[in-house]
Amino acid sequence: MIRAVLTTTALLLATAAPASAATGSLVWDSDAGAWPTEGRSGTWTPPGLFSVREAPEEDNLIRIKGESPDEQEFLEIRLYRHDGQRITEGHFEDQKVLVVNHGFGWYDNAGDFDVEHIAYNDEGLISEFDGAIEHHYRDKPDSTFRAKVSYRR
Repeated sequence: MIRAVLTTTALLLATAAPASAATGSLVWDSDAGAWPTEGRSGTWTPPGLFSVREAPEEDNLIRIKGESPDEQEFLEIRLYRHDGQRITEGHFEDQKVLVVNHGFGWYDNAGDFDVEHIAYNDEGLISEFDGAIEHHYRDKPDSTFRAKVSYRR
């Protein structure tokens, strides 16, 4: 059910705004035992409260951040490749993924993510990003965090 909602939301976001508009959405859900998010879920759409940035100085990680308008909810996801290479379009499994919520973070060194689309502006900054992330504990049931990201700047 949640996966269907995330897929539907992503399709709506992809067709809702022209490519020149600054838009973004981070939709996430968590199983009951997915620390640090523990069953909570959320959605952020205002561009000022959501960003996707690449950090070449930090092993080419991609940092995805979202914050609710009331500043009560904050989520950050960091995607890494074990080989330190730049993250490109494609499927990446058994990679390092960090999820931070309310100041607490947890690394999954066997996380999975898909980068469905990524584009850069003239300054070399990410201007478009579509992807999906799974962060989990392989030895613990009900511990998967899932996110769907759509970003245009």
